[in-house]
Amino acid sequence: MGHKLIVKPLAEIEMAEALEWYENSKQGLGLELLEQIDACLDRIVNNPEHFQKRYREIKIVYTKRFPYGIHYTFESGTVYVHALLHTKREPRK
Repeated sequence: MGHKLIVKPLAEIEMAEALEWYENSKQGLGLELLEQIDACLDRIVNNPEHFQKRYREIKIVYTKRFPYGIHYTFESGTVYVHALLHTKREPRK
C-alpha cells in the first residue's frame, strides 16, 4: 500500500531544473532521469521506513544512473519530499 506523497515546491523546482538540463544535454536523457526519479518515489511511497535516517529525520534515496539523492521525511502516513540534490555539488543553503 502506498502512502500519501507531497513534493515540496523547492524539490519540484530542483527536479524541473535537473530534467531540463539533462534533456538539453541529450534528447531523451531528461526522460531517463524522470523514470529513475519516479522509480525512487515509488520505492519510498511503498516502504518509507525502509531507508535509514541520514540527517536528523531526513532520509535519502539515490537514483541509480544519475548522481541525485531524493531527501524526504515520513510523518503521520505522509511522505514529504524536501529536495532533489546532485551528489557532486554543494547543496543550496
